[in-house]
Amino acid sequence: MSGGRTARIMVKPMPLRESRPSETIEVSLASDLSALRMLAQAIQEFGAAHALSRDLQSRLNLVLDELVTNSVCYTLPDLPEPELRLRLFVDQGSIVAQLEDNGTEYNPFEEAPEPDTRLGLAERPIGGLGIFFVKQLTDSSTYERIDGRNRITLKHVIGGQANDE
Repeated sequence: MSGGRTARIMVKPMPLRESRPSETIEVSLASDLSALRMLAQAIQEFGAAHALSRDLQSRLNLVLDELVTNSVCYTLPDLPEPELRLRLFVDQGSIVAQLEDNGTEYNPFEEAPEPDTRLGLAERPIGGLGIFFVKQLTDSSTYERIDGRNRITLKHVIGGQANDE
């Protein structure tokens, strides 16, 4: 699906409100599952730049892996020129991740089924568990449809409810 497309990482200096140097990482991802490798690399670079714990980096990777997979599998497959972008930055003590695609309108926070977590894995129907984890592992998760694009914004308050360590 991605043909010869390659992913690009651009790092832009951006001051934090806490007055220490920061970076915004913007990544154009391939529109297939090879995007997951670039995603992991971007999170690792962002984590190193902000001295994030490995645990927090792993949780960021888990939730963004789920959302990228959803975009690749459900919103982008039939597009002639699919676009998938990630932006990571720090704002007022929160890590912010924005994932945007030009695919079919899809709000996973409303459209994904609520999983019955009382059932065992074998009894549970497929669907909804990944979005459940996204909600559990972030302090805030929102969806917007802007100019024909899906945008998901995740926030993790450093030291907040989703716990850093």
